[in-house]
Amino acid sequence: MSSVPERDWKVLSRLKDGLLAVACERIFQQVDQLAAGREGREHERYLALWRLLATEDKRIVEMFDGLSRNSAFEKILLLRRYGVLSDEQFSQFSPETQKDVSRLV
Repeated sequence: MSSVPERDWKVLSRLKDGLLAVACERIFQQVDQLAAGREGREHERYLALWRLLATEDKRIVEMFDGLSRNSAFEKILLLRRYGVLSDEQFSQFSPETQKDVSRLV
């Protein structure tokens, strides 16, 4: 499937900013966990932070860069796979898109 119905594209467009905020907040929570209790392990925590940001940056790019109707299905799939798209939000998409995404997740 290379594109989604117009209705689904509109849902994704409407949700995009909130989904990006959720994804970023999750990253901040992970950063906070890494930063806590770092005394005596600063370099180890720094390296873990660097790896985390590199990994999460790739995910942000995958989920949000180049968002278009033609890439919408892939973006919905990735948002669902990475746990950014909640069940409630996912239910706003067409049954066909939900079925196809669920099959691949």
